Amino acid sequence: MAPGPELSGAARWRLRLGVPDLAGHGRIVSATLLDSFGVGMFVPLSFLFFVLTTRLGVAEIGLGSSVATLLSLPVAPVAGSIVDRWGPRTSLIANNLLAAAGFLCYLLVDSLPTLVGSMFLVLCAERLYFASWPALVADIAEGAELDRWYAFTTAGMNASVGIGGAAGGLLLGSGWSGAAVFIVAVNAATSVVAAVLLLAPASARAAGGRRPPAAAPPDGTPPDGTQAARPAGWRTLLRDRALLTLMGAQAAFAFAWLIPTIVLPVYLVEVDHLPTWLPSTALAVNAVVIVSTQSVLTARLVAFSRTRVVSWASLLMLGSIALLGLGASGRGAGTVVAVFAAVLFFTAGQMMAGPATTAISATAAPTEARGRYLSLFNLTWAVSATLGPVLVGSLIQHHAAVFWSLLAALVALGGYGYRLADRWAAAATPTPVAAAVEVEVELTGR
Repeated sequence: MAPGPELSGAARWRLRLGVPDLAGHGRIVSATLLDSFGVGMFVPLSFLFFVLTTRLGVAEIGLGSSVATLLSLPVAPVAGSIVDRWGPRTSLIANNLLAAAGFLCYLLVDSLPTLVGSMFLVLCAERLYFASWPALVADIAEGAELDRWYAFTTAGMNASVGIGGAAGGLLLGSGWSGAAVFIVAVNAATSVVAAVLLLAPASARAAGGRRPPAAAPPDGTPPDGTQAARPAGWRTLLRDRALLTLMGAQAAFAFAWLIPTIVLPVYLVEVDHLPTWLPSTALAVNAVVIVSTQSVLTARLVAFSRTRVVSWASLLMLGSIALLGLGASGRGAGTVVAVFAAVLFFTAGQMMAGPATTAISATAAPTEARGRYLSLFNLTWAVSATLGPVLVGSLIQHHAAVFWSLLAALVALGGYGYRLADRWAAAATPTPVAAAVEVEVELTGR
């Protein structure tokens, strides 16, 4: 291997800590953190806002939310096509402006139809975001740097959402009658400012434009020696066995995320009658660990294939399920220890899987169809979001053993599905050897 450039001390520390090269990307990072802060402020209000500001009942608000969600699902493929046609940066700007418009429409809601309409706008922006943001990062980074970007922004967004949530909670708890409206207005404003920041990237590479393909030799063989590029399009994606397997694997794997969102509060408090402080404190631990260690952990994992990392993450989450199912059913200190151990197992798996699954979804499809694939991949989360509450509600109280067994089977199936897809399309993710060589070059300069 030819000698590489010698790395500075700062660059070596950056790589060891899992921090990506942010030079020229300050506007993108600032826009992401600012937008996350606004979202975090609104989190405590996501359902409560309409209870406080309209005459609609809780049942009507729930119905409107479900209708808007269902109406937004077909928008995902459209969002993917928009990203492929106009580019991820332009699509991300449109996402922010559409979200701002939707949140401002929240201030005008006075009936069920206007509730559905305003929620629909916000959810359309969300569909566009999940197709454009991973694609934007994939256009400005590659290889191990891509994983570092996803890990760094995940930690940053979690911290920003947490700070925003604390600010929103303080405002709501202040007793100020205009707090709810002010929070929504701030959320809309942060979206607009984020869009403005993305309008003028600091460098050409930060623009999120497509990388031009390298020139092919006269015989038509791609310069990197791989097989010829696949023609992009919906038909290509829907016929690709590896891509469909990845989506199926993620649809099953996503059920693990029921643990922090539904299972902990429902199972611990309603089923086991444990103190209400336990799930909230456990989730706070989850957030703190992610913010403080996500980038460092990812820096240690870039030497392994992403699908292998996902399969390891599924094993950790299976350990979390076992601890909750077997150890969190009593009283005393042992139960508390089991709950926090389960949360730490889940958090470790979450931190391992997050950047890896995002990087896989952003690089598995042909570049020119990346937005469309990301839009379909994002819909895999809708499966657990739709079926998860039904699964928990029907099984966890009276058939807990069945629930834990089914959840474990889904998570195991998801982890295995990633490995199976990798066997069918080894070129979709870097091999352990290739990834290890890349890390060695970066850390040693050789």
